[in-house]
Amino acid sequence: MKSRSRLLATAAAAILAALVAAPGTAAAATGDVRPYAIVDSGEYHLDVDYSGGALTLDLKQWTGSDDLSPAATLLRLLPSSAKTVPSGSQWACLGPAGATVYLAPQVQDPNLLWLGWNAVDVPAAQGPVRMELVGFEGPPGSWFSIYTASLGSPSFKINTYGGFGCPVSVWPSGLTAGSYGVGNWVFSHQGNYSLKLRATAQNGAGATSGLVTYTFHVG
Repeated sequence: MKSRSRLLATAAAAILAALVAAPGTAAAATGDVRPYAIVDSGEYHLDVDYSGGALTLDLKQWTGSDDLSPAATLLRLLPSSAKTVPSGSQWACLGPAGATVYLAPQVQDPNLLWLGWNAVDVPAAQGPVRMELVGFEGPPGSWFSIYTASLGSPSFKINTYGGFGCPVSVWPSGLTAGSYGVGNWVFSHQGNYSLKLRATAQNGAGATSGLVTYTFHVG
């Protein structure tokens, strides 16, 4: 585990160093001819596609026409995304009241990442889509959440915070086929994060994306 964390930190640091030299891209370290993309603003979705009996899980820029490879993309939350955990029992699973966290907000801010999910191309006969967090790595003591907020009350979709009754590893009710949405993505500490996700069609033949890793840098 420590070895993998060191590798993740080294890779993210190398990509960020390249970003300083050439904003927006970093040289690929493998045979992939495309540059690594570093994104810190704009709308991006976890993108679930279904075609020819196969389910895939990628990353999509909502205004773009092509899916992006999660393995070739670093998603960055800037220091300016810092927020304070509100008081109140409904927020207890977001972390201690008053703690500083880093938020890609549900309401768009043009200067920050706006993150969501997309199952628009999944036929109704294949849905809903089970979305599962299979692995999580981050700085020591860190946690991660996706939640939506309505009328001041959070609804957690994924949560690694260890408080009583807080962890959520499987998206409640799954993603509705043909739908998309946005939410609040919260990271507790500055540093590097690795989220390993799997999407599975709940009907039809039960097609699955396999494990797909998304990499974030906070700070």
